[in-house]
Amino acid sequence: MTPYTTTLTDEALRRGILVTMINPDPDLPIFDLSRDGKAVRCFNALTDRVGAATYHLVNNKRACHTWLASRRIAVPAQFAYDDARLADALRFLREHAPIVVKPCMQWGGRGISMGVRTAEDLRTAVRFARRYETDVILEETVPGDDLRVILVGGELAAAIRRSPAAVTGDGVRTIRQLIARRNAQRRKEDASNVIPWNAETRRNLAELGRSPGEIPAPGERVRVRLTNNYHTGGTVGVVTLENALEALVGQIQDEFDTEKSELVRLGENVWEAAGTLALHELEKIIGTVPHDESTTTTSGWVTEKLGGFPRAGDFVTVGEFELRVEEMDGPRVGKLKVTRKN
Repeated sequence: MTPYTTTLTDEALRRGILVTMINPDPDLPIFDLSRDGKAVRCFNALTDRVGAATYHLVNNKRACHTWLASRRIAVPAQFAYDDARLADALRFLREHAPIVVKPCMQWGGRGISMGVRTAEDLRTAVRFARRYETDVILEETVPGDDLRVILVGGELAAAIRRSPAAVTGDGVRTIRQLIARRNAQRRKEDASNVIPWNAETRRNLAELGRSPGEIPAPGERVRVRLTNNYHTGGTVGVVTLENALEALVGQIQDEFDTEKSELVRLGENVWEAAGTLALHELEKIIGTVPHDESTTTTSGWVTEKLGGFPRAGDFVTVGEFELRVEEMDGPRVGKLKVTRKN
């Protein structure tokens, strides 16, 4: 199952809520959450409390954009592509380049082209999107963190941060070879999370100033896709409620915050670290590590390195250091043991 599903199921199990899989197919994860005689049926992060009309509204990117804008919610500029209005589409491109071109009702990164700058890029992107459906939209690119939030009763209950596909250099393999190696590893764990080697990935690399035959330095993290989609090789990490709010509104500090030790030295070469430990504090011990700019905690970095949700016993090796997951806090790393190997 993808993190979109396990974000809910792991947290439910942690809270003593029974999870019953209705459909065993991981590509169609339908499950029930039940406790004390009450139950809710879910598909990924959707529940049966979401009505059919609302589902179709949010599934249509054009209709949802119109609805959000009517509620004075900030949305990117958007244009419904039409061959008969090519001049208008080119005008939109000139005003907002680089833009995103995508099918109106697809998901999982299907048919999306990022970094579209030229008329030729636009023609190619429209052809690609139309492999999936005829209704195509153009959108302004808006930089920033990609957070997916889950609301319960109008309150923020959980959030995940999505990051783009990336590989880590070893000083020997090319970017193309690193992608192939990473994909081989991920196919054993979740075949839906591989990086497609197609024209869009190659174009994204060029947009990012990289080339397939380039050999990155050891430890260098190289972004290879412009989209953050899990189904095109991106990573998904759970953030706490406070971290989600801080990403939206800035640093939070209140009278209930208390100082507690998040890093304890157990011996000459052994430390115990909380998953909430700031990554820059961990780097004071193990040295600077490559990471996505949105990753700020030790838990988030370990999740990023493992390419998916950690489990107790999983470990990451950095130079002479081993970081082993000792405890989980729901889908997040609760505690790590950091050991320097002699």
